[in-house]
Amino acid sequence: MGIFDFFKKKNSRQENVSTSVVENTMPEETIVEDVIEEVVETTPEIAPEVPSHLELVEEQKVNDEYEKIKVYKDYIVYSIALQLRGEYTPISAFEKENGEIEGFVYTVTEDAYALPVGEAIQNMEEKFEKELQEGKIKSYVVLYHSQFDNNANHNPATKEEEFKAITLSYHFKDADKAKTGLPYIFENQNITYKGFAEFSHEENNEIMNTQLIDGKDYFTNTEGIKAPETTNEAGIIVRKSNVHNLVNTWSGIFGHENFQTKDYGQYLTNVLMQSTVADPSGESKSKTEFGDVRFKTIFTEELSTIIPEVKTDYTLDFETRSVREWENALNLQAIVAGPARNTFGVWFFATDYAENRNIYLTQPHLNINLSGIVLILDTHQDFDLPDGTKMSEDFTTYSPSQDLPNYACFDFIAKVVDFKEIELLEDSSIKGYMVKLKLITNEENEDFFTVDAFVNKENMRFETLTKGMKVTGALQLQGKIAE
Repeated sequence: MGIFDFFKKKNSRQENVSTSVVENTMPEETIVEDVIEEVVETTPEIAPEVPSHLELVEEQKVNDEYEKIKVYKDYIVYSIALQLRGEYTPISAFEKENGEIEGFVYTVTEDAYALPVGEAIQNMEEKFEKELQEGKIKSYVVLYHSQFDNNANHNPATKEEEFKAITLSYHFKDADKAKTGLPYIFENQNITYKGFAEFSHEENNEIMNTQLIDGKDYFTNTEGIKAPETTNEAGIIVRKSNVHNLVNTWSGIFGHENFQTKDYGQYLTNVLMQSTVADPSGESKSKTEFGDVRFKTIFTEELSTIIPEVKTDYTLDFETRSVREWENALNLQAIVAGPARNTFGVWFFATDYAENRNIYLTQPHLNINLSGIVLILDTHQDFDLPDGTKMSEDFTTYSPSQDLPNYACFDFIAKVVDFKEIELLEDSSIKGYMVKLKLITNEENEDFFTVDAFVNKENMRFETLTKGMKVTGALQLQGKIAE
C-alpha cells in the first residue's frame, strides 16, 4: 500500500451506509492547467503622447504573500494531484536555512491504522512550530482539505458537504502565522479550482501550471504511524484499526463488476431505514433474509449498519488470542484471531461483535460458527514443487492474503465437497452458489476444516462447478459465537 492510502475518501458503497464522504471519479493527471480562468489578452489602446517631463511611471506592485507562498507551489500541485486520484491526505513541507524545500508526511507502518486527519494536522503544525522557534527552519506549510469557502473557516473537512478547499496553514520567520485556501467545487464528476482570492490570474496560473518531476521523491522526511495495542486482563491482545471497511465483503456478495456499476449503497440505505420501523407485513424481513445468507442489521445508540452473514452449522472450538477492533466503526466491529482445534490458526470477521464484544474480550475459549464469502474462485491445476515433488491429489491449503492481510482474508486451494445454487435480493438478481470447501485434508476427520461459503457467479473464473473438483481463490472468513 502507498503511504497515502489511508487518508483516502471512503467509497460511498462501503458497508456503513452513513459514510461521510462520497468518492468522485476524476482524471489522474498530475498537471492542472485549465482550472483557472484564462486572462484575456487584448491590444492596448495607444494613449496620446505625454511630454517627457510629464511621463507616467507605472509602479510594479509586489504581492508579498504570493512571493512567500510560491516557494511551496510544488506541494500545492502535489496536493491537487492527490485529490484528482481520490486521495485526501494532509501533507506538509518546510524551508531549510539554506532555502531548500523538503516535504514531510506521516507514513503507514501497517495496513490498519492512520492518524485521524485533525490529529495529523495538529501534530505537523506543532512539530514545525517548535523547529521554527529553534531556528532549524525558515518556514513551513501544512496542506489539508477544509471547509474554507472564501471565509475564515479552515476547519478540516470530515463530511461530504464540508469539502470546499485545500487550506494552506503556513508560518514564515519574522511573520505571523496565517492561513489561506484554494477553493474548489465538484461539478459533473469533475473538480474546478477557483484559485487563491488574494492572487492575480497570472499568479494563480504560475502556481497551477507547475509541473511535477516524474520519479522525484517529494517526501524525504517521514514519520511512521503505529496502531495502539494493549493486552487485557484475560491475556487477549487488543489492537486498533481505523481504516477498515466492508467494501470487499459487499463486493463478494454483489459481484465485483456489478458492485462498481450499480448503486447498492442506496439499496442498503433503504433496507437499513426500513428495518428501523416495525413492519407487521414482514416485508422488511424479505429484504434481509435469503435462505443461506442474510443481511444482518445492527442498531445501537452509536452505530447503525448492515453486515452480510453466511449461515452455517459448522462449529470450531477456538481460542481468542487477539482482537483487532475497528475504531472507525466505534469498536463495534472486529477481526478475531487465534488457534482452532488447538492446531491451526484462523482469524475471522466477527458478525456478532456488536452484541458480544464483552464475551470476546473476556472469555478466550469459545465455540465459533465459521463460514466465508468467496472473493475470487478459479479452477486449480496440480503442479510440482521446485524440487520435483508432485503434489498429492488430496492436497489442500490456505494462507493469509497478501493483498488484504488484516481483513481475515485467505488465499486457498480447496476441494469442493458439495454445492447448491442460491439467489439473493427480492428480485433474485444476485445469483451464486453455497459451496462447501475443504481447506485442510485430515484422514481422521473429514470436516477437520471444511467451511460453507457463498460465491457470486460473477466472481467465478469458470462456468461449471462439480463435486470433488479442486479450486483456488480468495475468501474472507466470518464467524459468530455458536448458540
